[in-house]
Amino acid sequence: MTDSILLIGCTNESINTAIWLASLNKSVQLLADDSAVSHTLASYKFDHQMSALWQMYTQTGQITVVDRLADMAYVWLFLDAQGVDEYLSSLLETTAQVILSGSVAIGDVATLANEFATSQVCYVPFVFMKDGTGFGSLSSPDMVMIGEKTLGVHTTNELLLMLLSRTDKQFVGDIKTVEFARAGIMAMLATRLSFVNEMARLADASGVDITTVQTVMGLDKRIGKDYLSAGWGFGGQALPTEVELLDQFFKQNQVQSRLLSTVCQINEDQKELIFRKFWRYFDGFIDGKSVMIWGAGYRTNTGRTTNSAIHPLLKLLWSYGIETTVYAPNAGFELTQIYGDEPLFGLCDDAYQLSGCDALFILNWSEVVLPNIEQLNQFGLPIFDAKNILNNQLIAQYAGDYHGIGRNYSKVEI
Repeated sequence: MTDSILLIGCTNESINTAIWLASLNKSVQLLADDSAVSHTLASYKFDHQMSALWQMYTQTGQITVVDRLADMAYVWLFLDAQGVDEYLSSLLETTAQVILSGSVAIGDVATLANEFATSQVCYVPFVFMKDGTGFGSLSSPDMVMIGEKTLGVHTTNELLLMLLSRTDKQFVGDIKTVEFARAGIMAMLATRLSFVNEMARLADASGVDITTVQTVMGLDKRIGKDYLSAGWGFGGQALPTEVELLDQFFKQNQVQSRLLSTVCQINEDQKELIFRKFWRYFDGFIDGKSVMIWGAGYRTNTGRTTNSAIHPLLKLLWSYGIETTVYAPNAGFELTQIYGDEPLFGLCDDAYQLSGCDALFILNWSEVVLPNIEQLNQFGLPIFDAKNILNNQLIAQYAGDYHGIGRNYSKVEI
């Protein structure tokens, strides 16, 4: 019975958790709707390891998808999955070890934990999870935080001890503190990104290359190099959600915060910045043009486009009747689901299918090698690089005009 584990709720995190546990020779049941599982797997098919391992472990029977509760030694609830609420009342008297995960309003997890009759309740926020490398994120997490309902209960939880053994960066404390820290970590990362994007605008106006400034700033150990790259801003589910939840927590406690709203305002405006550079380059005469867009995911190596700059960019371009062709091997499935009926939208399998295009936008680049300048030089299109993918050496070799973020050396205010 000690190896029997029930996961409740279908998310990327729950599927990868099931895979990780199965890899440790555990017997796992995932309580979820079959259609939800199929949809999640389809949405994350760019994560080839996840797809392959899921298929292997479901075929061997180590992972089974079920439609009802069962008595298990461990119950792991993913609180931000759809449909989880309907099972909560039936679980409050469980004698199993309970693990809670998910990003919900600060304080809600601690409140829920107290409703369980058992003291064996812990909370694990997935701050270490990265789309595209879900299994690796669990098998070698950057850091692990565990919140306990009762002091010391994590020491009797075999699953959490295994998770802790895989990282040197760990914290165990009360649940509400961990909830607060979870939101604080994510909001800090969002703040760093918005700050460097503000600096990039200043670099644009003062003739400084922000990519060099980023490198210098990253040398300072107090700052570090992570989350310090200028671009179109941040997207995905985690950062925007956590910033919003923390902002709500400020308001709930009647504490004023001007910083978080500013971070969000900067981020949303940043997503449209590359379009304004494009509009200005053509002096506003952009109606009816045709453009290629490289990348659509909210970050490198993901096929998810949640809160990505691709969405405002496409809508702005279409408002001028501009035909858009998108090269996004990872995100093609999701984009087709959203925009498949849009006449000005198209996908392509060749990044250098640029004949007939008036400009090239770069929102992301997930290939192993950098873009081929020789092939780009055959067309000489103006490039609008919203992620500063091209380095200075490639820009120097490029025959056309290049516009990045914080690299245009223009004194025109944007």
